[in-house]
Amino acid sequence: MFENLFSVVLFFSLGYFARKRGILDETGSDILIRFIIYFAFPALVIYNVYHLDIKPQFFAVLLSGWAVILFSIGLSFFAGRVMGMDRKTLASFVMMSSFGNTSFLGFPFQMALLGEEGLRYAVVFDQLASFLPVSLLSPFILAYGKAEGGVSIDIKKVVTFPPFVAIVTGFLLKQFYIPEFVLGSLKTLGMTVIPLALFAVGMNLRFSKVKQRLRDVSAVIFIKMVFVPALFIAVLFFAGVEMDVMWRSAVIEIAMPPMVLASIFVIGAGLDKDLAVSSVGAGIIMSFITVPAIFYLTGVF
Repeated sequence: MFENLFSVVLFFSLGYFARKRGILDETGSDILIRFIIYFAFPALVIYNVYHLDIKPQFFAVLLSGWAVILFSIGLSFFAGRVMGMDRKTLASFVMMSSFGNTSFLGFPFQMALLGEEGLRYAVVFDQLASFLPVSLLSPFILAYGKAEGGVSIDIKKVVTFPPFVAIVTGFLLKQFYIPEFVLGSLKTLGMTVIPLALFAVGMNLRFSKVKQRLRDVSAVIFIKMVFVPALFIAVLFFAGVEMDVMWRSAVIEIAMPPMVLASIFVIGAGLDKDLAVSSVGAGIIMSFITVPAIFYLTGVF
C-alpha cells in the first residue's frame, strides 16, 4: 500500500516545490485546473462510467454518501457551537468539516489503494454524492454565515458543469458500442488527471495560518478525516455489509481531506478565509497518514 502511495506523494511534492522555487506561479496552477475540469476530468469520467458495472447496491453507496454529509453538517454545527464560534467561523467550520476533496485527491488515492476498479466507482460517487451535495447544500450554510435571508442555487451551473455533463454522457453511451481506439484515447487523456491534479494542489498549498488556527483546524481534521469515516466503517460492520471494492472506494472518498471547492465558496462569501485555507493545507498533509489508516481498517473488518 505504501509503495503505491509513492506517486501520490511525489506529484504533490513536485507541485509544492515548483511554486516555492519560483519555477511556476499560480497562473500555471489555474491553467492546469482548467485543463483538468474541461478536458481531462470529463474524459476520465466518460471512460470509467462506460466500463462501470452498475450494481443495485451502488445506489445504497450513493445514498450513504449523502447521509454522511448530512450527519457531518449536524455534528460540526453542534461542535462549533460548543466551541463558541461566531456565525462566520461556524459556517466555515461546517463547510470544511462536511465536504471532501473526492476528486483531485480522491482519485489518486483510489488508484494507489484500489486500482482502476475503485476509481470507476469513485468518479460516480464524486459527482453524485460529493459535487451535487456541495452545490445544493452550501448556499444554505453560507447564507447562515452571512446572516442573510436569501438563498439561491444556480441549477444551471450544476447541470452544465463539465464533469456532470460527462457523467450523463457516459451513462448514455453505455447503450452503444464505442470503438476501442476511442476509449483508449479517452483513457490516455483521463489518466493525466491524477498527476496534474496533485501537482496543482501542491502548488496551492499554504501553511502560514495553520498555527494561528490550530484548535479549529484540528477539529476540522478530526471530524472530517478520522471520526466520521471510522464511524461509517463501524456502522457498515454492525450492519453486516460486505466490505467489497465498491464500499471500500466509498470509504476512501468519505475519508478525504476538506474540499478545495468548499474553501473557495467560503472565501467568495467573505467568511473565515484563514480557517478554510488552513484546513485544506493541513488536511492534505494529514491525508497521507489518515487515509491509509482508514483504508487499513476496511481490511480489518
